[in-house]
Parts: sequence; C-alpha cells; structure tokens
Amino acid sequence: MPMIRRTLLLLTVLLVALATPARAGDEPIVATDLLRLRTVDAVDVSWSGDHAVVTVRSIETVDEPAPDPARARKGDHAADHAAANPTYEYRSHLLLFDLNDAERPPLALTSGTRTAHGARFAPKGRQVAFLRAGERTHDAPQVWLLSLDGGEATQITDVERGIDSIEWSPDGTRLLLGATVPMDELDGTPPWPSGRPNRAWNDAPFDDAHLTPRPDGTREEIRAWLDRNAADGDPIVITRLDFQGEFDLRDEYAFRHLFILDLDDPTRTPRRITSGFHDHGGGTFMPDGRTILFAARPPTNTHVDEVLGRDLWRVSVDGTDERPLIVLEGWDLRDPQPSADGAQLAFIARQSDDRLYRQDRLGVLALRDVGAGRLDPLWLTDDDTFPPAVDTSRWLPGRGELIFTCGIAGARPIMVAGPGLATPTPLVERDGDLPVGVESFGAGGGRIVYAATTVDHPCVLRVLDATGDRTLLDLNPWTNTRRIVRPKPGTLTRPDGTRVDYWIMPPAVRESGKTHPLVLEIHGGPAAMWGPGELSMWHEFQLLCARGYGIVYANPRGSGGYGYDFERANFQDWGAGPGGDVLAAVDAAVAEDWVDRRRLVVTGGSYGGYLTAWVIANDFRFKAAVAQRGVYDLSTFFGEGNAWRLVEWSMGGNPYESRVRDILARNSPFNQVQRIRTPLLIMHSSRDLRTGVSQSEMLYRALRAMGRAVEYVRYPDAGHDLSRSGNPVQRLDRLNRIIEFFDRYVMN
Repeated sequence: MPMIRRTLLLLTVLLVALATPARAGDEPIVATDLLRLRTVDAVDVSWSGDHAVVTVRSIETVDEPAPDPARARKGDHAADHAAANPTYEYRSHLLLFDLNDAERPPLALTSGTRTAHGARFAPKGRQVAFLRAGERTHDAPQVWLLSLDGGEATQITDVERGIDSIEWSPDGTRLLLGATVPMDELDGTPPWPSGRPNRAWNDAPFDDAHLTPRPDGTREEIRAWLDRNAADGDPIVITRLDFQGEFDLRDEYAFRHLFILDLDDPTRTPRRITSGFHDHGGGTFMPDGRTILFAARPPTNTHVDEVLGRDLWRVSVDGTDERPLIVLEGWDLRDPQPSADGAQLAFIARQSDDRLYRQDRLGVLALRDVGAGRLDPLWLTDDDTFPPAVDTSRWLPGRGELIFTCGIAGARPIMVAGPGLATPTPLVERDGDLPVGVESFGAGGGRIVYAATTVDHPCVLRVLDATGDRTLLDLNPWTNTRRIVRPKPGTLTRPDGTRVDYWIMPPAVRESGKTHPLVLEIHGGPAAMWGPGELSMWHEFQLLCARGYGIVYANPRGSGGYGYDFERANFQDWGAGPGGDVLAAVDAAVAEDWVDRRRLVVTGGSYGGYLTAWVIANDFRFKAAVAQRGVYDLSTFFGEGNAWRLVEWSMGGNPYESRVRDILARNSPFNQVQRIRTPLLIMHSSRDLRTGVSQSEMLYRALRAMGRAVEYVRYPDAGHDLSRSGNPVQRLDRLNRIIEFFDRYVMN
C-alpha cells in the first residue's frame, strides 16, 4: 500500500467533506431508538495497514427467566414494571476489517455476553491481544490472545483485579500491561503521613499473628479491632482529600502500575516493573523494546492527593532504572509517543499555573537533546498558532508527522501536524457545511481508520488513504428510514465583543403557518463543547425534533474548543456572562418564522443544570425548565462533589477563604432561588458524587416551601453519567420525563 504522500495537492484531496445530502425518511425518531444505537469505542490498525480491529458497543437485552405468572396479577406493580422494562446491558465486541478488500464484510472476532475491548495487533499483524472477563474473574478483564490464522481465543492472564491496557513490544515477544495494585501489596509504607492524626501507617496491624483484635483489649488490640472493621468497610473511615469516587466514598489506596508479560514464560505471570505509591499513566515501548515510557507524578513526600503534576518517566523492561526522563518546570506532561526510529518523542503538555483553563499542547523533543539535558520542545500547537486543546495523538507511520484529534469550534476533526507544516492541517473536518465529531481513530501502513459522528450518521466507520476516503461500515443503517433534522449554524457577537457559535434545529415536521416550541439545550463542563457531530446528544436532539420541538444550542464563554482566552472568560463568572451568551442564542433563534416565542423551554445537565437554574432566576421568558445533575451552591459543591477543585480553579479560592465568599455567593443560583418562578423539574442520580446530590434537594425544598411549581426525580443506583452510559431503561425514562414535563406547559 503506498504511503500518504506529503504534497500540498494530496493534503487538499484528503480534506474530507463527507458530503452526503440530508436524508428525508418517513419514520420519526422514537425514544427506544436509543436501544438500537451502535457506536465505536476504539480502533486499532495493523502496522502494515492491511487490517483494522474495531470495538463496537451496543445495548442488548439480557436473557432472564420468565416471570412467575402467580405474581403477574393486577396491582403487582413490580411485575408490571419488569414486564414493561426488560433488562438491558452494554456489550462491546470486536470486528475485523480487511482494508484491502472493500467488498469483504467484517469478521466478528468475539461474541456472547462477555464484553471485549482494548484490542491491539501484534507487530506482524497475525495476532490480536484483547481484554475480556476471565473464566474465573467474571468482573475483572483479562488478556486474551487470538490468532487471525484460525482457532479460539486463549486467556493468558488471571489477575484478581484485572488488566486495564495492553501494548505489544516491537518484536512481539512481550506485552506491557496496566493494572491496579492495592497499597497493601506494595513493599513498605508511603513516604507521606497516614492522614490519621497522631497515627502511623500499620501501627496496629490486625493481621499480626501476635495481636488479637478485640474491643476489650489493650490499646493496640482495640486499634487492631477498629482497623479490621474499617478494612471490612463498616465503618468507612475517611482520611483522604479525594475521598469521593464516582459512585461511592473511597478511602482505600490503590495505584496503577505497569507489568511485563513474557509470552514465552510458561507460567504467563505478569511481573511488575514500576514501584511507588502513585499512579503510572499510559505506558509505551521505545522502538528498541528495552525501555518503557510513562507519565507519573514527580518524586515527592507530599500526599498523593495533593500532587496533580505529571512528568515523563522511563523504566527498563526488567524493572531497573526507573526515573524521571523529562521534567518541564511549570508543565504537566502525558501521553509519551516515540517515533518509529526512536529519534523523537511526542507528548501532550499543559501549563500548570492555570490548570483549569490552560490548553493541552502537542510537543516534540529530540531524544538526543533529552539525553544532553536540552529541554526546549517544538510546540506543534500553542495559544497563538493553534489554540484548541489536543485530545490524543499518534505518529503517522513512515512519516515525521503526527495526527491528533481536538475540539475546535464545534468540530472534533483529525489534524496533521509536524515540523514541515506551518500550522496543523485538517484531514477530516466537515460533513458538507457542518462539522463532524471523530470519536476514535487508528493508523498504520499509510491508512487512517476512524469513527465519526455526523448529523446524518450517529456513528460511521471510514478509512482514509492516498486513494481518498470511503465508508467501511454504517453502524446504524436503520437511521436511513428516519426523518433526520440538520441544524443551521450561526455566530453572534455579544456587546463585550465575545463571539458565540450556535446551532438551530427546526422540528422534524413543520406545518405551514404554524409555530412550534423551542428548547434551549445547555452543555456541561463548563468546558465541554457541542456541535453537530456530538455523539452524546445525537439521539436526544433528534428525538426532541421528532416530538415537535425546535432546538437551539450554543458554546458560551467558558466552553472548550476556542482556546485559553475564551475558556477563561468565565473565571469568577459562571452565571451572568455564559447565561447572557445562551440567551442571545435564543434571541437569534426566535427570529426564525417557525418559533413560537411564547413557548420557550430550557434544560441542561451538570454545569448545564447550574446554568439552567441561573437563567430562570434571571430571565422569565421560559414556560418550563429541567435542571439535571447540577450544582447550585458552590460552597456545598466544594464539600460533596469529587470535582470540588473546580471551585478554587474557577472562582479563585475556597469557601473557607473570606476573600472569595462573596464571589461564591454571587455565582450560586441557590442564592437567587426566590426569583425562580418558572415551573422546574429537577433530576439527579442517587449515587452521583461528581456534583453531589444535596444541592438538588436544597433547590427542590426551597421552591416547594415557597409553593412554586417544582418536581424532583431521583434515579436509584445511578451516577453522574446516567444520560450517556447509565441504565438504558433509566435513560429512556429520563428522555420521556423531560419531554412530558415540557409538554405540560407548551403542548396543551
């Protein structure tokens, strides 16, 4: 396969428009289409470029025993609920594509009820290693090997906590694995204090054969008894600064380490090559196969929760010579990527002086300069030449250039950058006149295989090479029969000069001479970014349009995708500035002849829930609102959310500092709750520790106590990402509940 040539003419050819006309099927999008969506989680391309292995995610029905007829009597709501709501689960499986034969359908490498993911080609391309639950450890992913020459996959690890990543050595004889290790399996004790006042690490070990834990013993025996109870999780003893996970409180210490698995070892036992009481991020081989590169915190005796910086480290495959390799003062580093010849090292870096707002840059260092102590990176992106933040990158095989994805002005393109290019150049960018969203990609042998979201296709798999661009697979062909709405883009300028991108979507069916309600949808983050290629909102937006609503959404100040200055424009201003931006987008939308300005509604999640509450406390045009999984009191958020650092980073201080209390109060929608008169539905998940739940209850109780129109919905056993990856039945409930609430006020 010829390599992608470097000429300017070919770069022009490779600018992909994905130009497909809007489809006008006869069937409307319905809520349960959510269950039919298939998406791509990951792509890996063989070194030769001959094959791609793709991880496809779907929602499947779980086979369950038939319900007991004796229970299915009238009034048995549990039985009725079970009958109306089958159990669903997410599954992912691997498809193999022959990139040299466009007519050959993909081959399913895995199937069944056990999810497979994390697939990686061996260097010669005839084996695939992947992760799947083991025969014994059903909840812990293990490494499996599959020969493409035939035969069944073989499980080759049996690690209690499972494996989280795989990388092949260049010669194909070893695997580099990532796995979590509990602190008690590491040698020694941490160099930082235990966090328990006046207690030391292991000062009363309850597993000491010479010490009997008991409640009526010596001080040491009582301590051992108390510590054993805590080890069993009853009670939970909190000693950490970061004590909230995503779903539960956490006080256990466990760290990600790197392991080497020698494939010629008959025991197939992974051996740990990293040390220390901290995480080891990523992990990749140098081309010589003797050295591993990874990201980790600097050597320090400071508590692990209090050090956020990362340097680039190296370690030999035998576990020796583990040390920092690249330390850039004032920078956090991640994702080391050596070039194929080992001469250069690409990495992603962010300045640490303003961690929330600084943009991730793509840098390159010559390794000979690193060895000589010369650390002056060539920045392929920066605040001046290419402001948006870089997501992920990799070298183009056979070329001295890198491809990367980033968020930029509502798009998530694939860009190419390198020393020979003045600025990064898009390879995949637009769908006609609208931006696309690339979800994942892989590269090898002069080919790039990528999964993209467009307005017409929630997920399509494509291949790009020197001959052009073609579709490998439309993962959701059923959308060809659906009526799909394409948004109209716009840009407005605020009085302070801020330019705001927005998009307007009309209802799927419009009747001549009639007007329709409009939904203002607000994204979270606050540094998220939406555009027409936003996979997470594809179904929700199209469903609202199918139900007779128009939509307007925008990227207000503080959004990602527009560089440092735009993102930092919401510093100490989460409400008024961004709120004014999204309301200006509404002003632009109501100029459309199909919009009924008397039937406006608003919703958003996370920070979008915050801004929904802010908007209805300061603007009274909306007939109804739905605030989802939001934060409404920043001082409370500081204590109950695992994203608590947003308070200091975005407001300039913490609630216990008098200098910022007025700022926090001014930016907390709860302090304006008396001004809210818009009927409000509040939604939250009971195990959401990203934002915490009590602020939703504060908002609900205050409005209910004042006699305002308010309703509160809690989803049991759900977390912050319910709308994207939660229980499928709860996701359906959420969508229909939002629309039903709006219907009460604008569809009667």
